[in-house]
Amino acid sequence: MATLNTLRTRGALILTIFIGVALIAFLLQDLTSASSIFQSRRNRVGSIDGNNIDYMEFNTAADRLEGVIQTMYGRSSLNAAEIDQVYNMTWDTYIRRYAYDPGFARLGITAGEAEQIDMVKGTYLSPVIRSLFSDPSTGLVDQATLAGFVASLDTDVTGRMPAMWDYAKDEMTGERRMSKYVTLARSGAFVNDLEVARGVAAANKLYTGKYAMIPFTSIPDSLVEVTSSEVRAWFNNHKENFRQGASRDVEYVSWTLAPSESDYAEAADHINGVAGEFAVAEDPMQYASLNSQGRPDPAYYTEAQLSGDELAIAFGDRQGEMAGPTLNGNVYTLARVSAERMMPDSVGARHILLPAGSTSADSLVRAIRGGADILTLAPIYSIDQMVDLGRFPPEMMVEPFAEATIAARANDVFSVDTQYGTHVVQMTYKGPQVRKVQIAAITYNVEPSEATEQIAYNKARDFLAAAAGSKEKFDAAVASTGASPRVATIGSSEREIAGLSGSRELVRWSFNTKTGTVSPIMKFDDSYTVAVLTGAREAGIADVQDVAQGIFQRLRNDKKADMLIAQMAGKSVDEVAAMTNASSGDVTDLRTNVFYDPTLGVEPAVIGVFNGLAAGTVSKPVTGYSGVYVVSVTSVADAAEDVAVTEASERVRIEAETESTIPQRLMQALNDGSDIRDYRAKFF
Repeated sequence: MATLNTLRTRGALILTIFIGVALIAFLLQDLTSASSIFQSRRNRVGSIDGNNIDYMEFNTAADRLEGVIQTMYGRSSLNAAEIDQVYNMTWDTYIRRYAYDPGFARLGITAGEAEQIDMVKGTYLSPVIRSLFSDPSTGLVDQATLAGFVASLDTDVTGRMPAMWDYAKDEMTGERRMSKYVTLARSGAFVNDLEVARGVAAANKLYTGKYAMIPFTSIPDSLVEVTSSEVRAWFNNHKENFRQGASRDVEYVSWTLAPSESDYAEAADHINGVAGEFAVAEDPMQYASLNSQGRPDPAYYTEAQLSGDELAIAFGDRQGEMAGPTLNGNVYTLARVSAERMMPDSVGARHILLPAGSTSADSLVRAIRGGADILTLAPIYSIDQMVDLGRFPPEMMVEPFAEATIAARANDVFSVDTQYGTHVVQMTYKGPQVRKVQIAAITYNVEPSEATEQIAYNKARDFLAAAAGSKEKFDAAVASTGASPRVATIGSSEREIAGLSGSRELVRWSFNTKTGTVSPIMKFDDSYTVAVLTGAREAGIADVQDVAQGIFQRLRNDKKADMLIAQMAGKSVDEVAAMTNASSGDVTDLRTNVFYDPTLGVEPAVIGVFNGLAAGTVSKPVTGYSGVYVVSVTSVADAAEDVAVTEASERVRIEAETESTIPQRLMQALNDGSDIRDYRAKFF
């Protein structure tokens, strides 16, 4: 029995240990899983209709798009603003993929293979193709460039051109599906006869009368009770009115990095030294290119195109002299005439564009010189649909084409090679020769020195030492230093604070910290800044406490309006005007198709009351934005025939107004109907 009892006791102990170990393992597994979930949420850039978008996934897509854009525009890098645009474009592709495309697929809105081919080289070219492969001088798609691009896809070892083409095809089909959807909605828009009749009446009837108004402020607030339960009930019945995006409130103090007097003196010494060399430089444009902080403009200009010092040194009484140094704000400028030449102010030409390497150019030149019509030959041979280029300044074209037209005479026919191919050109006009000049300009920015920056940084450092830790300490530091704080509300889609250039870091910080936190010192384009987060709101329905004050004021005015309506009921305009605190006035030639009147102000409800009132009648009291009104009509006249609106013109106006708003309203409806949660402000 003792042995059996011992076994039972030990067995119970072993079982207890086993269960305990298993429970601990289960909890550890659960905690590990929870940690993984929390980590996943922290790395989430957004969510669209339940599709979570991870930071690494989004960043990879953005990097791919950045490479595509660099390839498209021949760039090795993008600036900060362009990178922000890349992030926005990447986000838009996710919205289209998860929010729009599934619905389009259910509706059967697609872009098939044959349609995609037509979008590239058919009748209805895609706007994407037009934007990527148009000749900048003509605005037409350069089919030779497009064909050469497609032919080179298989031989591109970098993979960037195929990536660009994949992006272009995706954008093409996406744009076409959205275009079809918008067209479908526009086709269903309808303007009925009642709308037209009401619009005509509202536009053509001119009302003259008078009004009297008693403001809400005439009733003391103490006489009106609005309870918290009424505020909450109104909020619950109008929650959609309080839908908001994520936003943050910050208060910040900045120390501007402005040049000091010694910085201006140092800059003056530098630019005066440059001016001495520039004045005697044999090649002003070359010297400017090497010594200017801005890129000199190589274009040639006529007398009419210049002004100020540049006009004086090129065409005025200071010809041959140097302009400057001139200080404008924080920028010094110097200028000299670098070159001049006689050239036509404008030329006219027609052309046939042949693929590079074509052997047909000489034959076409001979044929046109022999009397053949270039307009007849162009549809057969030209890869550019635009044949007649009209009249244009020659320098607006690429350099080989421009130089050839400058050298040619009117009615000349010749060929010239450019990066777009071989042009067979027929000159149709040659303007008179005019003197044009090239201006070599040097710019030099006056910037704060390291010593000046250190002074500003020391002020920020001392402020932060007193402010760090809490909003209370921040306020105390403001009071003790005499700093001038500013406030800003930042939306989740914003990239910087207005008036605080380069403040992207502050925006990102505000979405990754807790209310009451004081920031470290942040250096932006022209300032050192310290901020404190004073408020945070997430996307969705606003909290009732955040909007209670506005609801309270609205309900209080509604109750005041009821009291005023009771006092004004049955009274004429003159009787109301004689009441305490009332104001009154005359209304002349009022049309009821507006929301603003010079006498009444922005009072659409009051203006609308005039509609339909006969001469000699008085309205019932009507609640406006600032008080309760009564109005009377003394006369109703028809608009003059030459300015009267007709049924036909009103129908066209309503249809155009409706159609112009459809794309925006559709996009808003699609976004509102989707569960889109944007957390990008935490990362980018």
